[in-house]
Amino acid sequence: MKMRRTLLSVFATLALLGGVAHAKGQLQTRQTGIDLLPGVRGGRLVLANAGDAVVAAQVRVYAWTQDGDGDQLVPSNDLAVSPPVVDIPAGAEQLVRVVRTNPAAPAREMAYRLVVDELPGDPGADSGNSVQVRMRYLIPVFVRVADPAPVALKCHVSQQQLACTNQGGVAAQLGASTLVSADGRTHEITKGLLGYVLAGGARRFELDAKALGNAAAWTKLEVRLNGQPATLDLSAAP
Repeated sequence: MKMRRTLLSVFATLALLGGVAHAKGQLQTRQTGIDLLPGVRGGRLVLANAGDAVVAAQVRVYAWTQDGDGDQLVPSNDLAVSPPVVDIPAGAEQLVRVVRTNPAAPAREMAYRLVVDELPGDPGADSGNSVQVRMRYLIPVFVRVADPAPVALKCHVSQQQLACTNQGGVAAQLGASTLVSADGRTHEITKGLLGYVLAGGARRFELDAKALGNAAAWTKLEVRLNGQPATLDLSAAP
């Protein structure tokens, strides 16, 4: 089964059943990503429960690719997680181990997502007057290679999208991003995480068309690229 997702580090689905929320678990993760460096087969994910009741969670592995329109997640056995299902007591933490199933070094950088879902609680519990909240976290996992080609990011603005390709060998994480025009005007896209452009991948990011105005007016992108400030010259739209 194929899942298409716009890239979100964290999202929650709210199912409103009316009334006031009862005491319950609060699923959290202690990190935002996992890097498996060359020669390292395993990593760790720490889940936590900040609530006052037991919370159950499931961890699944998806191969992560991009086709220009968005992220594609496909179930994968390349990584094994243990345990895949956990019950975390109130105020406690749970270590989940993440191990590559193939010991051979990959020829190129590989990308995955750990999809961490909060599972429903006791089906017999009284939820008639409560707000049911189900958390989901999408944790990026990168299997790195030795001496990769650096990020080679090219972007252009077209209509109401920022389109980027990465011909390098390392994924590009785009943080705080601002468009700059030739006459010095600026248009802030986001103060936080914009998303990733995977190694050899392509990704489009939706923009506010009304605030954007003439797409051809924007000539540079000021961006936090893999944690460092960078300025990219925007290419002309094809």
